[in-house]
This record gives sequence, structure tokens and C-alpha cells, in this order.
Amino acid sequence: MDEEIEQLTELKQRFPYMFSGPHIGLDIYRGWLSDFINACEAIDALLAEDKRGFHWKQTKAKYGFARYYFDTDAVRTLRLSFSDGKGVYEVTKGLDGHDIEQRINKICNDAEQASMTKCIVCGGSAEIKSYGSWAVCACEKHSPDVPGNHLKSAVLR
Repeated sequence: MDEEIEQLTELKQRFPYMFSGPHIGLDIYRGWLSDFINACEAIDALLAEDKRGFHWKQTKAKYGFARYYFDTDAVRTLRLSFSDGKGVYEVTKGLDGHDIEQRINKICNDAEQASMTKCIVCGGSAEIKSYGSWAVCACEKHSPDVPGNHLKSAVLR
């Protein structure tokens, strides 16, 4: 087993409640794993003893960076995102009056922002580039332009 898979396995053992419950896909990427671990630790510390039914609803890459969606017993957020090719625009609904969930959302947004400058494969310095209709944040070594299957090896499950 490689180091990142071991880290993800340990994370799921430390915080099993975060990974149980209904979800539509939990893709975690090697290059962004350390920020995701930090986000999970921060969320767990914020929740303390009352886990509020928190769980990841979906984790994925979209528009070239990490995207973390969650639910709690009190909140089922609606997050609409779109890109015009110049930027990504978002509207999040369902957090009004829910201080803890707003703070969780901020933790998630901070981790997502960090992924915008880190390679999805290795975590090295990178920038988001478009490849046709697909955007990816990858360093020169792991760019889709480089022969090999680098991006498939980035996802951890």
C-alpha cells in the first residue's frame, strides 16, 4: 500500500462519521490530500462532541480544483457553480442561520482555494490550464500534455 492510500485509510478510521452516510462519490486526489486531511481535522475540532450528522456528500475535482460538498442533519446545501471561461462563479444556498455549517463551508472553501495552485498528482506548484473543455491543475511533469497516465493515478478511493 502506498503512503497516500495509508493516509486516507487512517483518516477514514479517525473520522468514520465523515465518510458514512449517503454520498454520490468520494474522490480524493493525491496532490490535495494534505489539505483535505487538514480540513477534516479542522471540521472535527469545530464539531467537537456534537457531530451534527456531518458527512461528505461528494468530493471531486471540478473546473480544475478540489470541490468538497457536505451535509449535516440541519443543512442540505445547494451549491451552484458555473464558468464562463474567465472564472468560476458560485452561489451557495441553505447556510443562513447555521453558524457551524457556515464555518465548515469556510474550511472547505479554504481547502478548495489551496488546490488551485497545487498539482492534483504530486501537490507541487501548479496552475489550472484548459485542455479542450477540460480544466486541470497539474505541474509540468504531470500535465496532460506529457505522455503517461499521470492523472489516473492521482485519484484515491
